Amino acid sequence: MKCKKCGEQAVIHLRAHNIALCKGHFVEFFEKRVQKGISKFKMFDRRSRILVAVSTGKDSSAVLYALKRLGYHVEGLFLKMGPHTNLAERVVKNIEVATGVKINIFDVTKDFGGLGTADVARIVKRPVCSICGIVRRHWMNRYAYENGFDVLVTGHNMDDEATFLFGNILNWQVDYMARQWPVLEKTHPKFVRKAKPLIYVTERETYAYVFLNGIPFLEQKCPFARGATSAQYKKHLNALEWEQPGVKHRLLFGYFETMKPLLVSEAKVELRECTICGFPTTEEKCQYCKLVERVQAHRAGNLQLERENDVQISEDQGK
Repeated sequence: MKCKKCGEQAVIHLRAHNIALCKGHFVEFFEKRVQKGISKFKMFDRRSRILVAVSTGKDSSAVLYALKRLGYHVEGLFLKMGPHTNLAERVVKNIEVATGVKINIFDVTKDFGGLGTADVARIVKRPVCSICGIVRRHWMNRYAYENGFDVLVTGHNMDDEATFLFGNILNWQVDYMARQWPVLEKTHPKFVRKAKPLIYVTERETYAYVFLNGIPFLEQKCPFARGATSAQYKKHLNALEWEQPGVKHRLLFGYFETMKPLLVSEAKVELRECTICGFPTTEEKCQYCKLVERVQAHRAGNLQLERENDVQISEDQGK
């Protein structure tokens, strides 16, 4: 198999594009696709201070390295979430060395008396993924805002976004569909703009990019993600992609071009500042601060406050 660009030995065949590429031309292809997403959706420019949410998975490692090579001012942020992230934390330094990008490490367990998100989930009797989401959303935005970053970047690729859309279509989550876009604009002065530069590249292409460039990443998946519905949706989309190369691209970008303009989110959200942390919320206290209070109450034996916040968190998650 020969590279379509130069005739040298190809290292990858991209069925959706009907091309085979050598290492050099694949890296060029990948980075052009990343830049295409940035330019097409006006995510940021070279004056922007960009913070990449680093999980140590292949996607965040890929976007961190690609943005550095494309000449953007970028740093990373890794959140210590408890014992289950210890292995990932050890990989961070290797990624930092390989990419040449500074990665900040922040310990989110300090607000919970050193407890990790798995321990917090047991206390409040909620799924770990739910607690992790509350904590990560709060601290990724808060860290970016308090440290003067203009944009928060995540490593969501085309497969992730197509899977999210597929699940929302199957369940007719129209309001979620209306909000799906590669850029999330700030709707409050204390919200940082969010962007997904890997929107034009697939999971397989992302894996190939980090592998060919020798960028370290952790292949081990989160132990709490087992049985996630999204994994089933992704499996079926992968089967369709095998039979019809390019189907994920057609699904996602067909939606962006034809259906998204017709959908308007009906949810009118009025934001206020949390009375404890000062960050945007729809209630007097944000979900994160209520979670912290609940854990502190549990540790202090204040069962009454724990029950009140349990009811409030349940109501918030039902909205």
